Amino acid sequence: MKKAVCISCTDHYQERTHLFMRYLQEQGYACTYITSDFHHMRKEKYRIDRENSIQVATMPYRKNISPQRILSHMKFAKDAMKLAGTLNPDVLYVEVPPNSLCREAAKYKKKHPNVRLILDVFDLWPESFPNNRAKSLLKIPFDVWAWFRNSGLPCADLVFTECRLFRDKLERYLHGARAEVLYLSRPAPTAHLPLEAPQTDALHLCYLGSINNLIDIPLIAEFIGAVQKRRPVVLEIIGDGESRENFISAVRETGAEVVFHGKVYDAEVRQAIFDRCHFGLNIMKDSVCVGLTMKSVDYFAGALPVLNTIQGDTWELVEKEKIGWNLERRDVDRSAERIARCSREEQTEMRRHLETVFLEMFSEERLEKRMASALENIL
Repeated sequence: MKKAVCISCTDHYQERTHLFMRYLQEQGYACTYITSDFHHMRKEKYRIDRENSIQVATMPYRKNISPQRILSHMKFAKDAMKLAGTLNPDVLYVEVPPNSLCREAAKYKKKHPNVRLILDVFDLWPESFPNNRAKSLLKIPFDVWAWFRNSGLPCADLVFTECRLFRDKLERYLHGARAEVLYLSRPAPTAHLPLEAPQTDALHLCYLGSINNLIDIPLIAEFIGAVQKRRPVVLEIIGDGESRENFISAVRETGAEVVFHGKVYDAEVRQAIFDRCHFGLNIMKDSVCVGLTMKSVDYFAGALPVLNTIQGDTWELVEKEKIGWNLERRDVDRSAERIARCSREEQTEMRRHLETVFLEMFSEERLEKRMASALENIL
């Protein structure tokens, strides 16, 4: 039987990898999934109970920016690829980052040219690091880390990127390697979503996801404060993170109400929060290199229009399809005026159109079709 090995250091199995494994199994491959035994968000060891899965013993680390994290990723890459080699795969699917995994997979491909190597660039690192001053101070190690990824790309039979922005950024390093954009996806809703915008005097906004140093808290507070002068604002937060107290405090100082739900894993509960909100916040620091966020796809799946600052794919999609508003950083007051006056009829039209946009671009069914079309010529 043909064999495939899929590797994801940060265990994005439910996000993406399971779709590749399902497709490969349908094509007659026996699949093995390799991941870490260290949870990179919670910074603790953990176990998964998943068929045909192997967790590699991984060095713990405490800080995201640290030599210990780099060493951990480098050791995982070597150990994971060594394990993959013992399985003698016909197909090797590798999710990047960490960039060291891209480098080790490329070295394996050079020694085993008959293996089909698929690289899936899920994030750009260090380009996504939000602190420009730190990027300047750490330029040499950051450049080396980027080279680990860039030097490995030409060895792949196929490179997937999570958005078009990533593909454009990496194009000069591909040297002829085939690259395809494969957006993030979510299962299509199993129940009909209420597509009428909520009818409330206050503007209800939702923030979904990690509350970390990537989101632009000062800009969010400035925008909410500008809206608050025109219309009451309620911010409903789904998620948590190290910047939670700073975030809540900054928003409350504007006079807006904050409802903190914490982490919500139940899909029906989260959808109920989406249903009573007018917009979802998709606002990150402008130094972050990203064209599409997981939170935005979650908003799209829930038919919740977005207030967006993400450039590239998302900015263009919001402009073209009218599924929210792009916020101008240099004219926050004007954006606040426009959104505070956005009518219920206009918001309802956004929600109805967003349902169509999601199904056509971000549903798992759509992703699987694009993935199958890209893979059929190399397997």
